[in-house]
Amino acid sequence: MQPRATLTRLMDGEKMQSLGHMVAWDGLEKIFECKTLELEDRGNSRNISRIPQGSYWVSPRESEKYGWHFHVLGVPDRSYILFHAGNKYTHTKGCILVGTSFKHMDSDGIIDVVWSRHTMDKMLKAMPEGFRLFIVDIDK
Repeated sequence: MQPRATLTRLMDGEKMQSLGHMVAWDGLEKIFECKTLELEDRGNSRNISRIPQGSYWVSPRESEKYGWHFHVLGVPDRSYILFHAGNKYTHTKGCILVGTSFKHMDSDGIIDVVWSRHTMDKMLKAMPEGFRLFIVDIDK
């Protein structure tokens, strides 16, 4: 059985972002857990919006810019939606950032995710072949 993960969008943040919690399972065993940060919902518009809720296959990928990360496949009208390291909403153009927790990292008053690179490394080790992702919006 392939791993599966549920990303639950918990709330829209103070400015242009959505905050969530993701849990991954392999059968009945929890294998990974993290916080997520995405852009707010702007109708799935490229570079300025999170992707729609739904089910997606996620595959490992390597690039010069992000190193090893994950690629979300099958997003309607979008391409190259990634899970990658980053801390602030300004670090994403529609992708999903991961971290261990939420925290105000600077004086801008906007919630960020922390320990993102560490979290991405753990995610890659937990699901090296990819996983099925289910995104659920409960933030509305």
